[in-house]
Amino acid sequence: MSVKKEDPRAIRSKRLLKEAVQSLLIESQDLQELTVQKVTAKAELNRATFYLHYLDMQDLLKHVVYDVFDDLSNKLSPLLQLESINSDEQMITFLDYFYQHRKYLFVLFEEKAFQKKLHNFIVDFVQARRDLRKIVTEDAVSKDIIASSILGILMWWIRDGKHYSSEYIAQQLSRWMTRRQLKVENA
Repeated sequence: MSVKKEDPRAIRSKRLLKEAVQSLLIESQDLQELTVQKVTAKAELNRATFYLHYLDMQDLLKHVVYDVFDDLSNKLSPLLQLESINSDEQMITFLDYFYQHRKYLFVLFEEKAFQKKLHNFIVDFVQARRDLRKIVTEDAVSKDIIASSILGILMWWIRDGKHYSSEYIAQQLSRWMTRRQLKVENA
């Protein structure tokens, strides 16, 4: 069975609509203000094109969020394959993504569903790192605690601490995780 190749015009239209959402989120910083009319006007497409690809604004937003997590996975997956890459470099790569896209991610952080999805993503990443390093889960800090801490720091950083670099935040997280691990091992 052959896979049908997507029409380049459809790919372009979807990209323009997603870019319009991101741009509007940067401008207004309110998800509630997004409308099909505003998005299509920003993308310079008509409503019929929008509805050809998406059911409604929620459907488009869902695809924007999927793209965020696809991008994060694509950036982090290769790092999990290389044992020579240290955890600080992995964390900097992860944080750089958020810093580069902070203006519209700021708005997405306000949504509980996005926070939950990001928390689960971080939990999976922490577990993958543990598996790679053969860390026994019973001896390690709870991956939920680590994920919640990283998520809380990310949210604070994107909202209030933007003047700190990715490297600085990664260094602080690394120190915290090392101290936590030592406390668990010495307990």
